[in-house]
Amino acid sequence: MKFRCFLVIIFFVNLSFALPRFAVSNGSSCIACHVNPTGSGLRNDYGSNVVSLEELPLERWLDKGNEDWDGHISDHLQIGGDFRIQGIQYNDSHTTQKTAFFPMQADFYSYLKLNNNAGIFTKIGIRKSSTLSAEYWALVNNLPQNAWLRIGRTLPNYGLRVDDHTSFIRGGNFKRTIFGLEKEGLIFGPLLDPPAILELGVPMLGGLQWTSSISTCIVKSSEELTNLTTQFNYTGSINDNITYMGGFSYMQENNFSMLGISGGLSFGDFTWTFEADQAENWIYGNTSLALYDEIAWEIIQGVQLIGKYDYFDPKTDWQTGSISRYTFGAEIYPLNIMEIKLQARFNQLDQDNSTTPDPEYLIQTHFWF
Repeated sequence: MKFRCFLVIIFFVNLSFALPRFAVSNGSSCIACHVNPTGSGLRNDYGSNVVSLEELPLERWLDKGNEDWDGHISDHLQIGGDFRIQGIQYNDSHTTQKTAFFPMQADFYSYLKLNNNAGIFTKIGIRKSSTLSAEYWALVNNLPQNAWLRIGRTLPNYGLRVDDHTSFIRGGNFKRTIFGLEKEGLIFGPLLDPPAILELGVPMLGGLQWTSSISTCIVKSSEELTNLTTQFNYTGSINDNITYMGGFSYMQENNFSMLGISGGLSFGDFTWTFEADQAENWIYGNTSLALYDEIAWEIIQGVQLIGKYDYFDPKTDWQTGSISRYTFGAEIYPLNIMEIKLQARFNQLDQDNSTTPDPEYLIQTHFWF
């Protein structure tokens, strides 16, 4: 199969580095690099000036980074953004190959630091047909036991916050890549209106962190405070060469419940991350299962080879009806403001009278500031 590559040059755009394998390889939680204590979105000083500027880009172009720009436009105000463009070759409904090229994401962030103990975060996203989505919350930190409190509108802290929303643990297939099953992933797809939430986070012994929240509904659109989510996450290291992370998450909303384990291990230039989730009544009266495994090999600084396995079974009691996806590709960070992602994805359907779909080929360009 031939993949028609598209190269896109865009300026004044951004990628939110919410890759769990970076947390695993550094042996630290997401709060080390992000304003959001549970990860994703706007990066803090360490994320901007150390990870993005020194650890990610190709070494030969390290001196091309702008160490004078980290998003701070004053002592109290920081801004940032995220933009993604994607080209994909895929099967349409008639099993013929088509190519699509489209913007995936355009998000702009701000963080107003009120003082050393409080701040206000906002995110404005532009979606299809110029529809706006918004996320906003106030953060109060440095509470007793170094605890923090968030109140506003955002997703609860559950599992790995991977950057690929088509992974079955974070939303799954939609539109161009669906295969006709009743569900093709779990609940964390893009939301125009995130739930209202009150969240408490407490660093505990060593690298252990606990978060718990109450929020309005996610599964069914409602302003009732019925979603309860909690997560325990532990990060640590054995020595300078081996780091690890492990977590347990649970969510309950009316008759829907979901629990999962996640984590990873980094050894030298290799990093493995995983997640397994079981959901009750995501499809009413059924149990659903989603799996995620990824191996990343940093062959040189700025270039990582990726192998990934995704699996989703919407109705585990049925003998057939599951999806498996194998992904192979590379992620290239030529500069401290840019990533290029190349992937080949192979899907298998376990259902009667199904044919093996042709491979999907994907290219993404990411810019960030």
